[in-house]
Order: sequence, then C-alpha cells, then structure tokens
Amino acid sequence: MFFFNGTRFVVPIALVTGILLAPAGGNAATENPGKLSYGSRMGMTVTIVAKEGIGTANAVIRIKHTPEDAKVFCVEYLRDPSMRCVRDVIATTKLSDRVTGNCVERTWTDTHGSSYSFHGSARQSPELMEDGSFSESDYLIRRDGDERFLPTSPSSYYEALEVFQALCPGIVKVVP
Repeated sequence: MFFFNGTRFVVPIALVTGILLAPAGGNAATENPGKLSYGSRMGMTVTIVAKEGIGTANAVIRIKHTPEDAKVFCVEYLRDPSMRCVRDVIATTKLSDRVTGNCVERTWTDTHGSSYSFHGSARQSPELMEDGSFSESDYLIRRDGDERFLPTSPSSYYEALEVFQALCPGIVKVVP
C-alpha cells in the first residue's frame, strides 16, 4: 500500500517488483546480442540472422521478425499469449529484412528503412546543452529529411542508436 497526498493506493507486488527490477536504459543488443529493437515497447525485437562488414563502409545485419519475437511482444507488452496475437503481430509489423550502415560516413538505415546520420556527442554543441535539449551523455542523431536532432525523450532515438552501435561498434562510447 502506498500513500500519495493522503490517499491510499494498493499496487500489486508484481507491478512494483517489475518496475524496480526492470533494466535501466537496457536495450535488446545489450540484453541479448542476437536481437535488435524495432520499437520502444517491451518485446519489440527482431532476430539477427547474419552480419557482414561490421564496422566498415558496407556494414549489413540481416534480420528476421520471428514468431518467437512476436510471442515475446504479445506476452510482455500486450499480455496476450495466444497464437492469434502472434499471427496478427507478424502480419501487421512491416519491417525490413536488414539494417545497413556506412561506418566511415556514420550513416545507417534502421529496421523500418529510415535513414539516419550520427553527429557525435552533444558535448560538442554547447548551445543544445544550454537550452536543455540534450545532456552531456547524449548523442546527436538526425533522421534524413529532418532539420532537428532526434530528442532523447520517448522517440526512436534509442532504437536508432542501438542499430548504429550494432553496425558500427566502437564509435559510440557507452557511459554507465
């Protein structure tokens, strides 16, 4: 039982435990190197099938959205363990069969086929840190066609960064 402004709240133990034990800032690649995220919700992952040219101008990771991936999403996010859910998720989730990167140019495509470019640490742009848009540990990522950098708040920022790290390891310094 919790109190907030004098009001009693009863929160199931499982919910509190899940929140407290949830990985902080984790992503599919750090939790399972055979997976990549395609979205920000729990279970939104694809399976890595093959890797070629990692860290080069022609980096490619072939991916597949498997029934097992869909099942994790159904169970963990939708709370629906049915095979119907798995079939529906597979049928409606449109993803590329690969992500690609040019690590020399620091550009890449994600699981949806969107293109991005990496512009280094936000520390290099004091004006962005002064206006509160980014913190010292953030990186500047731009989706092709956008004038602004991706915000680090709920957006595709973390998924884009995860794909870039998988394609071009060693460029992004992970700060614990």
